Amino acid sequence: MNNRTATYSFLIGAALLFFMAAIVLCTSIFFLLGIPVTAVSFWLAVFAALACMFAMTAVFVPLRRPTWLLALLAGLGLVVGSSWYISANTFDLSFDGQTYHQEAIILLKNGWNPVHDAPVLKPLAKPIEEMDNKEILSAFHLWINHYAKGPWMLDAVMYKVTDQIEVGKIFNLLLMAASFFFSLAAIRVAFPAKKGLGIVLALLLAGNPVSVTQATSYYIDGQLGSLVLIICALGYLLLKRYHTWIMLALCSALMLLAQIKFTALVYAVLLGCALLVLFFFYDRQKRWKRLLTWLAASLVITVLVVGYNPYVTNTLAKGHPFYPLAGKGAVDIMTSNSPHDFKGINPVSKLAISLFAKSENIATPKETTLKWPFTVSTPELKVFLSPDVRVAGFGPWFGGAVLIALLLALGLLVDPERRKAVPFFIASGILLATVLVNPESWWARYVPQLWLIPVLVALAGWEARSALLRYGSTLLVGVMFVNMLLVGNAHLLAQKSVNEMARQQLQDIKAANKTMVVDFRHFNANRVRLQEAGIPFVEQKISDEQNVKGIVSSRAIYYLQ
Repeated sequence: MNNRTATYSFLIGAALLFFMAAIVLCTSIFFLLGIPVTAVSFWLAVFAALACMFAMTAVFVPLRRPTWLLALLAGLGLVVGSSWYISANTFDLSFDGQTYHQEAIILLKNGWNPVHDAPVLKPLAKPIEEMDNKEILSAFHLWINHYAKGPWMLDAVMYKVTDQIEVGKIFNLLLMAASFFFSLAAIRVAFPAKKGLGIVLALLLAGNPVSVTQATSYYIDGQLGSLVLIICALGYLLLKRYHTWIMLALCSALMLLAQIKFTALVYAVLLGCALLVLFFFYDRQKRWKRLLTWLAASLVITVLVVGYNPYVTNTLAKGHPFYPLAGKGAVDIMTSNSPHDFKGINPVSKLAISLFAKSENIATPKETTLKWPFTVSTPELKVFLSPDVRVAGFGPWFGGAVLIALLLALGLLVDPERRKAVPFFIASGILLATVLVNPESWWARYVPQLWLIPVLVALAGWEARSALLRYGSTLLVGVMFVNMLLVGNAHLLAQKSVNEMARQQLQDIKAANKTMVVDFRHFNANRVRLQEAGIPFVEQKISDEQNVKGIVSSRAIYYLQ
């Protein structure tokens, strides 16, 4: 790499990435061997990450290596320490986080082996195929048994090490940090003369609103967005300098991505194939066959080893790797989660409506509300307390940013030097393909990679000779930065408020020195929060008619006796 900033950023990002990949790989192998979640995975991963960082320093740093190693260790300490502190001192108060995500993490930490042990069972009133859309939302055992488990492995191992369930959220922040460093490395390699630009754009790329709003929850879509960004940055670096360490980092990121959720496996395959095609046409040394070998080996390990559960087990038991969302007996989770006006229209139309509508967290029977671009209201900002805003989930100004990006793209297409924009258009086209392949791309958290496309268009505009295109690119980046800050600030303030409420409630309950009688109503992970707070409780069914209170940000109810 041609400058110190790029090298340092790559080494920090790679150390973080290898640490997470090693945890998932070790835990997956242990599962196959019949060994449940263990702290050994964590310490093996720490050793592997540090060993890789030392080895990479020997390769990429020719001089003053001890100084570099101290700087790298200091950087890692700052990133990991701050991420640990934030995670340990915030509650995941999200719906999915307090239900099946944490329930899965608790099961794994307590010894459940999804490869060898019996599936998690829950008595149901009727067969799953006969349940309606609302009933299916409480059938959490389906998701725990059959969904991809990469993030849960990370979280369960961290829970095992610390015995604090909230610390597991650290991996959202670590992946955001890694995506920032890899982006910075790629931008500094691409634009070595534009020093200040790299940090600004890396912050904008890593500060994807989906990642930001899920940073202190157990939602996993923010991780997906961070990993797609990492893969794009590593793909570019690999094209610029083909090296084994960059390839290992790329394969690690693809493996982690494929373990997040079913659509993420599709995204990983598409991104890998796209990179292979780019190497076939643009790599002068014709190393596409070597790349194909690496990607094929990575896919085998990803699906047959790390992804044995769910991809192999789902296929063997249910006939489809993506059960229960596909195959015989597939369930519909989208009808009840979609706005009513989305019924019967095509995916592209739904995406367009969502981009230019008011930011709302609505579902049927409510309908979307279109608005003028670059307008914003207080209710729109308040909705970003949630980690999964449905309509216009990238923020109130993102629709306006898309309009500017479209105008810039048209200007670049008619520009006399449009050849300079071709690489940016190719990258944008690849990302757009991963967006459109998802029939529910209207929901921002399902396609967080859409956030990257306007930034790529802005980069292309900055390379043009036309002053108008350059000014337009600056305007686009400014609009996206304001949008990112609007969403981030609204989410931070709302989360601060609701976390204080939850903390105060726990303190009040404990100070009462009484036994808490609680009905968790599917929010079973709250058991651990009460146990960690030292609050005795008795679990039983409670009717709504009783004089009860609700646990903050959940459907659980309780009274003291």
